[in-house]
Amino acid sequence: MKIKKNIFIMILLFLVIAFFISLGSYFFILNKQTKLLDSLYFSTHENITKTTQNLIKDKQNTTLAIALALAKDDNLYECMKNENYEKLNYKNIVEEIKNYSKYKNVWIQIVDKNGNSVYRSWTDKKGDNLLFRKDLKNTLTNQNISTSISVALFSLTLKARTPIYDKENNFQGALEIITHFNSITNDLKENNIDSLVITDKKFKNTLKFPYTNIFIDDYYIANANANIDLLNYIRKNKIDRYINIPNYIIENNYLISNYILYDKNGEKLAYILNFIDLKNIDTQIIKSFKVQIIMICVIALIIIFFSFLIYLYSTYLKELKHQENKKQSILDSQSSIIVITNGKEIIDANKKLFEFFTTVSNLVEFKNKYKCICSAFLDLKDEMYILEKDYGEKNWAEYILENKNKNFRVAMKNSFDEIRHFSLNASKLDSENYIIATFTDITKEIEEVEKDKEKDRLLYQQSKIAAIADILKNIAHQWRQPLSVISTITSGMKLKKELDNLPNDEFYNSCEVIIDNTQKLSNTIENFTNFFSKDEVASNFSIIETVKNTLAFFDSIFEKNNIKCSFNYDTDFILTCNRNEFSEAILNILDNSVYALIENKKEEDRFIFIDFKDKVLQIKDSANGIDEQIIAKIVEPYFTTKHQSFGVGLGLFVVHEFFVKNLGYKIDIKNVTFEHENKKYSGTNFIINFN
Repeated sequence: MKIKKNIFIMILLFLVIAFFISLGSYFFILNKQTKLLDSLYFSTHENITKTTQNLIKDKQNTTLAIALALAKDDNLYECMKNENYEKLNYKNIVEEIKNYSKYKNVWIQIVDKNGNSVYRSWTDKKGDNLLFRKDLKNTLTNQNISTSISVALFSLTLKARTPIYDKENNFQGALEIITHFNSITNDLKENNIDSLVITDKKFKNTLKFPYTNIFIDDYYIANANANIDLLNYIRKNKIDRYINIPNYIIENNYLISNYILYDKNGEKLAYILNFIDLKNIDTQIIKSFKVQIIMICVIALIIIFFSFLIYLYSTYLKELKHQENKKQSILDSQSSIIVITNGKEIIDANKKLFEFFTTVSNLVEFKNKYKCICSAFLDLKDEMYILEKDYGEKNWAEYILENKNKNFRVAMKNSFDEIRHFSLNASKLDSENYIIATFTDITKEIEEVEKDKEKDRLLYQQSKIAAIADILKNIAHQWRQPLSVISTITSGMKLKKELDNLPNDEFYNSCEVIIDNTQKLSNTIENFTNFFSKDEVASNFSIIETVKNTLAFFDSIFEKNNIKCSFNYDTDFILTCNRNEFSEAILNILDNSVYALIENKKEEDRFIFIDFKDKVLQIKDSANGIDEQIIAKIVEPYFTTKHQSFGVGLGLFVVHEFFVKNLGYKIDIKNVTFEHENKKYSGTNFIINFN
């Protein structure tokens, strides 16, 4: 029971620890994962921003390089001087750039020194004055090279301008290269980033001839390659919400990063919304972190688990040793010599053996001197006395075990050279090769028989001795199987542990079996201790309680032999006499019924009914009853023939002496027939009338 309780506490404690470790790990991983994700997303946002900046810068530099190269064309000087721009081959140049580079939309514009557009490669429209554009006006005024990002009549574009001088170094105007954001968004797309270039709504009226003609509310979408699904998504969820993102947001399985375009004066021109699918963000570091933490937790739980196992195992071994010591203590508490033997050598014994053979103090010394207790048996020339010899190819212990119905004795000399007489009984478990031999000192009884004194008392005492022998048989019988199971399982566990092959489930199952069998041993001890507690004088006691205690003594016997016993009563009755003698008398009656049921009835038909009503105790069985020719003789002394349910020798004589002669009550024994669960039975009814 204690082991089972300890295992339950340890399992509960382990589960509590495992729960808190798992819970703590879960929240730690959750918190750390959130921080790592935030850091990863912020880092991704910064990388996107940096990539966008670099692509814009590269596009501006490329645009400027094209402008510088075209501005050195002598043909350009002649065309501007003659104001004849038909000979310019810029459309071919634009087409070649489109075919052989990633820049698919390059526009070339010529502006004279008065700010009038005199040539556009993408349209025939010309002659309009562009001095409203600050960036162009600055180039014409200061005659310098410049780049800018601005919103004009057609779109949001990147521009590069260079002044045009003739051969005499006279200022003629400016050449402007205009490029779009499509190549930038294409480059971003190659990095798994979808982009929307959104012009601020304040430029709606500036855009007279919108290149893409895509608007969301008043916001112009400047990149012609914009993802239609993303356009519909931000249109549905209100575009203002997205252009006001301070850095980035996580939405719809996207990281949405906002990059704001400013002109040189710090005025907002446009917003580049970059969308990157979360699947394209490498979260391996987070997964690795989670795996590491989980592995650490698992390792910690395994270490704790095995620590608990080691503790439980050590506790189990201690408890097992305690139970072994307890078993030995019970054996040592017996008044008879108890020897465990195979008939040829002694295996174990209680301390009564060494109290009798005082020249030895332990089992090793005894075995060195005698090896087998049978070496000390004396030959009294009496067949009742067992000797150290073969009995039909069986040793003395096997012979006794085979003839349980006979009363055997041995005679041995003690250390004072005195001959002592012992009644000898043997028992054995089916699963064991060892025999438990019980030596009960009957020297005084033998002497009294020889002197022919107090014959009735002697008979009574002999019956008690026989009862004790039967009790010890029951002890041996009830202990062997649990001890055998415990020994077998423990040996197996030890072997598997040494081989490092002891699975957790098998360990727990083995522990449960050991606990169950240990509990059986404990219950057996409790029953025998309570039943045979010393009670030398008369006392007042409850009949119902005492009968219940006696039935508890028979629990395992009933269970083993499938005997169903019921006890019904109305009111209690206080009896004044020797309680142990009363219990032994009831035990003798029950023992006869048990023997008869085992001998005569199938397992499904074995019943004992005990009733106590109106101060009358009846013990009835279903064992077919007693032969009417001998029913009157069963309470006579020396009636030792075992026949049906009453064949315990002096047992029923003692019952009769106790209740009738000592207490003055009436007893009656008769055969009865009765019905139980719609089936007829016959048996013996033992009636004790306390009125």
